[in-house]
Amino acid sequence: MIYKQTKTKQFFYIIFGILFYIIYTSTSDIYPMLPPLIGVLFLIFHKSFNNDKIYISIIVLICLLFYELDKSLIIGIAPCVFFVVHLFIAQQLESLLLVNVIFILIYVIALYIFYFAGMLLCNVLFKTQILEFSTLYIYYLVIDSILALIYYYLFVKE
Repeated sequence: MIYKQTKTKQFFYIIFGILFYIIYTSTSDIYPMLPPLIGVLFLIFHKSFNNDKIYISIIVLICLLFYELDKSLIIGIAPCVFFVVHLFIAQQLESLLLVNVIFILIYVIALYIFYFAGMLLCNVLFKTQILEFSTLYIYYLVIDSILALIYYYLFVKE
């Protein structure tokens, strides 16, 4: 009975999280100062991937694809960036030491750097003019780092 209640509760949390992210992403068209929550999504992805909850990782990747579709960005760069940062940065750092605040900041900064690099590469290869650098991205980086740290302290830290 307890197992069924925890599965139902987890299912409702997942549905609520998906609906929240869809509404959040849609409202970011109206309020462009809302960051894309890439840092928080990466922490969810990283934790669920390490805990062998692949279905949550897939849901996070679907949320990323929805974000890219909603913002008319090149589709598929964000999931690739998540895998690169997870495999080459997060797992390597965590094999050396335990996760702490510095690692969360490194993750978020690496996500933004690799995402911009991927967008620039696609601009060069496909001759698209999607990415133009502005100070808004620095604001997104700072706010996303703060939100990722808050999420880490509330839900991830044991």
